[in-house]
Parts: sequence; structure tokens; C-alpha cells
Amino acid sequence: MSVLSVKANFKSDTTIVEFTDKGVKKRVTVYTSSKRDFDLPKVLDLENVLKSVGVDSLERKKAIVLAGSNGEKQDTILVVARDGRDIKIVLRAPKELSVARQDTSRNDNEDHWSRENRTYKSESNEDDDKKEKKSKGSGKFFSRSDFGLYIGLNNWAKGSTTGSSLDTWGSRYVALSLQRNATLINGKQVDVAITYGPEVAWNNFMFEGNTVTEMLGKQVVFKDFGQNLSKSKLVVPMLNVPILLNFGFEEAKFRIGLGGYVGYRIGGYRKIKYDDGGKKEKLKGSYGLEDFRYGLTAELGKKKGLTFFVRYDLSETFKVEQINAKGLQAWSIGLRL
Repeated sequence: MSVLSVKANFKSDTTIVEFTDKGVKKRVTVYTSSKRDFDLPKVLDLENVLKSVGVDSLERKKAIVLAGSNGEKQDTILVVARDGRDIKIVLRAPKELSVARQDTSRNDNEDHWSRENRTYKSESNEDDDKKEKKSKGSGKFFSRSDFGLYIGLNNWAKGSTTGSSLDTWGSRYVALSLQRNATLINGKQVDVAITYGPEVAWNNFMFEGNTVTEMLGKQVVFKDFGQNLSKSKLVVPMLNVPILLNFGFEEAKFRIGLGGYVGYRIGGYRKIKYDDGGKKEKLKGSYGLEDFRYGLTAELGKKKGLTFFVRYDLSETFKVEQINAKGLQAWSIGLRL
């Protein structure tokens, strides 16, 4: 490995190291204003020189990638700023390098670093600028808005009420959601956002056997229908507004959201299907259901892909005066597509 210039003082607070790096296959010039003392390594390559100057491993890797990314230019000028970590890389021809040095030598009263930075920016590659901005967290993890389809299972957390046992796999939860994401923190490693928006949801409570929901006077009851049924369910449509605090981890492309929701019932009906002949009946009604609902929710999954969700109602499904349906709180689990 040939060495063009081992060490030279550009100004009293500036050190220049020039060498040929076989790894990136070009001549490299490193400018540093680091005030810490350092010794040149025995093997002059970009990794070792930057390590001696005090540049951390993440920035060293970035510098090596950028230095070797342009095969047309034969020279790489690397500027290590005063904090020892902020790196700017420009690819320039040997003649341009000579002109830049003459320009900086004409006026010693002007600050060297500000002048050099202006020169480099005018010659810099736009792709490098974009990469640098992205590394500093300018890109957002969360999109401004998105549409979600929730599909899962639901049941009651306290199903001790007589006749309220549900068919686990037949009781399904479906929701259509339109969400907005407001980014609060746009960090290098983690983005934090508030996610909110309306959704229309359907709780399908599928009963076991021949149990049906009926109203006797003002009281809801769960009773045997007296005939064989292939399907019996109580459907509760809701208009909900979930609000979540979402954390997006850029490197892992993973997110987790925690929050709650409030909702208002926009209908209700009982649907049964007879075992013989497949005859269906649908009967609308409130069935003693609570109009307002609220609870907790959590979501976790990949940035782009399936997301696992959990919903748990803190409020009861039926009104407090419904003595035959006390303590029934709905929960849902499933996937957001």
C-alpha cells in the first residue's frame, strides 16, 4: 500500500492524512480538526485512520461505503468535523483538489472549516446528502394515514352468566379503520406517533348449541330455542375511535402501539339459521346492550405487514339493569391486515 503523504499540518488545528486505500481502490485524503492527540496506525487504511481520529464504528462503516460507491472519481476527500463524528464525503478530481488547497491558502484570516464546507457542498453528490439526511432521522417511520382491516375472534371475559357460553371459533370480530398518524418524535432509532381515527366494528357473538337471545319484557335472556339450529348469534355494530401511542423501531422495522378506545353502538340484531332446510331469520333490536363502550388496546407487528392486535372492554356489554347478563365484558384478538 503506497503512502502519498503520511502527516501534514494544514493549519495549527488541522491535520491532513493522505494515503491509497486498496479496499476502496482510490486515494483518500482525510482532514480532521480533532484536538485530541492520535498516532497514525501502522496500516494506513480508511478504517484504521478514522478509528485513530476517534470516529465511532457506525460512522466509519458509513464512510467506507460512501468512499467506495463512486467508481469514476479517483480521489476521495473526507472531512472529519470538530466533534469527531460528523463526516462529510466528497469525490473530486486531483485538479479540483489542488485548486481547493490554493483557495484556502490565500486567506488565512477566513475560517478554514466554513470555507471548506462551502466548497464541498457545491461539489458534493446529491445522493450523499440524501443519505446523510436519512441517517439523521429525516425520514418518518409512520405514514400520515392508512387503512386497516381487523379480523379476529371475540368472546366474553366473564362468561359465567347462564346460557352465555359462546362458540370460540364462530365468534368473530371485524373492523374497518381509517387512521391518521401524527409523528411526535422523529429519532434515529425510534419514532413516536399518536395514531387516531374512526372505525366501524362488528362483534359477532356466536352461541353454543341452540341458545338464542330474546327479550322478556325489559330483560334480556339467553334461552334454548327448542329447535335444532346450525347458527345463532348476536351481532353488535359499533362506531369506535381508538387512540394509540405508537413506537416505531427503524432498524428492526417493528412497531408497538398502546392505547384505548371509545365507541358508540349503532345497531344490533339476532340472527339464527335452522338446522333443517337452512332457513334464516334476522331480528333487529337493542337486546339490553350498552350504548357506549370503552376499553384498552394494544398492537404489535412489522412496519409493513401483519399486525397482531388485542382489545379488551373495560365497560360491560349489557346495561347494568340487565340482571340476566351481568359482568359480560367483550375482548377481541386477531390480525390487522
